[in-house]
Amino acid sequence: MSISGDSLIISLSLILLPAIIALIGTLLYSYFVIKRYKMVLGRLFRSSFRGVDTERKRIASELHDHLAIHSISFSEDLNELKNRLQGQDLRIIERLENDFSIFRYKTHQIVEYMYPKVLVELNWESSLELLANQLSIGKIKVTFESHADSSPAGDWLYHTYWAIQELITNAIRHANIQNVQITAIDEDGEFILSIHYRATEEAKKWIESNSKFKPGMGTMIILDRLSIVDAKMKIEITDGVVTHSIILKNENSNI
Repeated sequence: MSISGDSLIISLSLILLPAIIALIGTLLYSYFVIKRYKMVLGRLFRSSFRGVDTERKRIASELHDHLAIHSISFSEDLNELKNRLQGQDLRIIERLENDFSIFRYKTHQIVEYMYPKVLVELNWESSLELLANQLSIGKIKVTFESHADSSPAGDWLYHTYWAIQELITNAIRHANIQNVQITAIDEDGEFILSIHYRATEEAKKWIESNSKFKPGMGTMIILDRLSIVDAKMKIEITDGVVTHSIILKNENSNI
């Protein structure tokens, strides 16, 4: 008995339809699982960095208190000795007191850089000025200037601050540069932080290797930090200058 074309199509449809429905169901299920997995990863990223920042803040606070208590005690002991000594012995104590003052200042500076107070205050401009001063060591000079009238709110500053610190540190290490400029502008509802430095041969090779090969730990930390605040980053080399632009949404911008 012959089977008509329509009957054959219907028969095949009845056979294939359950498989097609199962395939569509599997695809939809996979989509929702992947979406949920990405959300879980996002929460894990935020939690891990939040833990790091909280621990950094705790250590800085404990070091600050520890330094303050022992500084007072040590200074009192030095003053008591100064009242008992004279001549060469007194000059040795005075030199020791001066060395301790330098030690206390440098240690306090390190504690402040570990978790700056301006980060707690969510002050973008002061935080980036402090970061520039912190990274200016020896022949390395980092400067900051702001042309922005507004900046994003919330805890975006935390992640952006540490991402920029990591980026500049990597650039100084790999690009053989001594001068870095950080600029901030706000325009078209965006807050843009740009890091500029000379496009040395080492800088070009470093940027090219990052684009061709798997990024290193430092670059991954930067990208993870920026992904949390939904920031975009692009790199350009123009007129012998490398520019890393970090672009964030700015809900406080006067468009």
